[in-house]
Amino acid sequence: MTFEDWLPALGAQAAMMTPNLIACAIGLVLCLSWKRRIGVGAVYAVAAFSLQIVGMLLGLAGQAWMYKSMASGMPASSAGLFHSVIGGVHIVLSLTATGLLIAAVLAKRPAPPQA
Repeated sequence: MTFEDWLPALGAQAAMMTPNLIACAIGLVLCLSWKRRIGVGAVYAVAAFSLQIVGMLLGLAGQAWMYKSMASGMPASSAGLFHSVIGGVHIVLSLTATGLLIAAVLAKRPAPPQA
């Protein structure tokens, strides 16, 4: 099989990731635009949403690499090992992002301005 034969599967995975990517991008924009209202929680949330986006794109790139290596005839053990490392990094990024989102929710908001 050639890499072009795997493109529909890669496209389907990218389509399934799109709603999460859009939600994270919207969260990133909202946190950046409401930074004064949210306070320090915005910094945590921006970092969390950025890590989520990077993790999803890394996972998609790892899957594309896996398909490319399978098409080029790389042994399954070598490709699987590399894909496992990419999966581990993705899990660490997701856990860190989730922790940052929890910290953003629990962070103290700034006091309202006194009139």
